[in-house]
Amino acid sequence: MAIGALERQALKAHAKAVVHMRERHKSRALGLVLGAGVSKAVQFPSWPELVQRIADDEEVDGGHLLAAAGSTTSDTAKTQMLLQHYRTKRLDALGEPASSKTLRKIHGEWRRIMQRALYQGVPTTAQELRNCHPYLNEFIPVIIDSPMTVTYNFDDTVERLIRIAHPDREGNFGRSFETVWNAALQFRSGTAVIYHPNGFLPHNLLEYPSETIVFSEDTFADQLIESMAGHHASLLHHLSKTTCIFVGLSLNDTTLRHLLRQNARINPGHCHYYVAFVEDGIERDRVVEQSLRDANFEVYNLITLFLTNSEIAALGKLITAEDDEFRLAAEEEGAELRYVYYLSGAIGAGKTTSLSYLNSLKTYEEWTETRIELLGKAWTELTESERVEVDGWILGQFVKKNVALLNQSSGILVVDRPALDPLSFTPPESIPLKASAMRSAFAPGASRRRICTGQVILMKGEPGEMEARVVGRHKESSASVIREMQEKLTWIYPNHCLIDTFGASVHDVVRAISRIIHLEDYAPSDLAARLDELADG
Repeated sequence: MAIGALERQALKAHAKAVVHMRERHKSRALGLVLGAGVSKAVQFPSWPELVQRIADDEEVDGGHLLAAAGSTTSDTAKTQMLLQHYRTKRLDALGEPASSKTLRKIHGEWRRIMQRALYQGVPTTAQELRNCHPYLNEFIPVIIDSPMTVTYNFDDTVERLIRIAHPDREGNFGRSFETVWNAALQFRSGTAVIYHPNGFLPHNLLEYPSETIVFSEDTFADQLIESMAGHHASLLHHLSKTTCIFVGLSLNDTTLRHLLRQNARINPGHCHYYVAFVEDGIERDRVVEQSLRDANFEVYNLITLFLTNSEIAALGKLITAEDDEFRLAAEEEGAELRYVYYLSGAIGAGKTTSLSYLNSLKTYEEWTETRIELLGKAWTELTESERVEVDGWILGQFVKKNVALLNQSSGILVVDRPALDPLSFTPPESIPLKASAMRSAFAPGASRRRICTGQVILMKGEPGEMEARVVGRHKESSASVIREMQEKLTWIYPNHCLIDTFGASVHDVVRAISRIIHLEDYAPSDLAARLDELADG
């Protein structure tokens, strides 16, 4: 696949998001959540249109009910009215009591009426769907490799597009996908899972539709109650482990909003992507877009991308493009592929705890090996020989971590402590000498290796509160030592981004870090140049 002009524009506009999605796709941890807008792109009706079609069906004949309901009645309530109307008509026509058998028969008839209304005017073959859908084909590789694809639509568009894209599996026993509407059941291994939480109505009813369709007031209310009661734990688990791209959704679904908010509270460092559809040629209000972007992030941990149909297609192509081709395009467009964020702060600032919430990104712990016992002792109380031993071990750890960072050509990398942090454990008069030794260690011999550039996020708090934290972790550092370290770090990193942790919960701090990473422009510091300045006094 050639990366064309439109893909290059999307790459320049959303480079960080694209890099993150590509990394998650490679890890098989990227998924899609699809809404009505995806199906509407190939002439499937909107919810109000579907309700009207059902009312107009000659077997239902319920147009007068919609007229009487008016515009203030919800679509689910209108559907409930039509269903009750049809059920009463059929019971009268059959002349039978409302037995379980009779009601199941009527339910099957109602499902056929819904299916007929749903597929009216829609391309009939998979090839026609493939030819006319503006972007879904570009995401089929993502769907195939995803742990689960969630579609709130009743139709089988996704399944048919998978079948035409991967016909080889059909000749063997078993398909390359599995359609489910109960996520609590075990899935088959080695297949793409397509989950329909609202139910499934295939083009061919012999393909086993779901028993329940969430379309009327009672089923919609039951679904919301079940989500409140934890019956949607499988979907919540999926949201907690997978980075999802929400496409074709308006966030009007109460159940979805509830799950997103729940996930945001449980996993403040795990963000998803929400595609807000934009019509071609429409005048865009950047102020409104920024407000929506901030609101979606604050409430739901959603990173909002405003895209047209063709830009959504471009996003799909970029996510699945070959590495070499993608790297060349990024280089030619001047797009960054590696984003390094260093978490710095005095002992007890909360760096390690915050890092543990950011594992949907590439994270690097403070140490690569088991800590030596001397690290539990306050650095001001170390003897000269102990300080030499500790400094040597710590420097070796930072050198190894720096090599690991330099070997990563792409991704969003979050690192516990930047390379210059050891200088905060050094008396002021000894900093130039120690900085010089560090410079030699980071670039030994003729290597000319440099410290990986990155944006420094400095976490600062109240020294007394931080002292209390480190005591519980078997470390020794007084409030006065912590205060001095914070002052040194502020001086060592003049271009840092500050997060004040005083009085803030862990979730507040993690959310603030996530906002810097995902929503703000990348502002890396040249740490090697800063080390040179400190070494030269």
